[in-house]
Amino acid sequence: MANFQAFPPAGRALPRGWEAEAAKNAAEAKAHYEATVCQAWRGPSQAQPLGIMQAARIQQQQPPAPPRRDSRADARMDGMMLLVKDDDLEQVWKDNSGRLVTIKKRK
Repeated sequence: MANFQAFPPAGRALPRGWEAEAAKNAAEAKAHYEATVCQAWRGPSQAQPLGIMQAARIQQQQPPAPPRRDSRADARMDGMMLLVKDDDLEQVWKDNSGRLVTIKKRK
């Protein structure tokens, strides 16, 4: 005789044809999402003359990385580098936090 008992899974049994119903629901949800995104892209918002998504794409401004006091201080890679100086000897770049990076050119 075995020392265990088997019980049926908890919860209700899924109805017949649930796979077809799930596929239909997924298609409807995807169409609704795409329509919502298209409307948000085309239509202006109350706060901005451009649409919310257009304004986000045009601005592309990111906050500067928070200061860190550990070995991962330079691990964040989403900042912007601006070219400050470019001549025959070197290039000077400036990041969001104001640090300068100098790249010497070979002669």
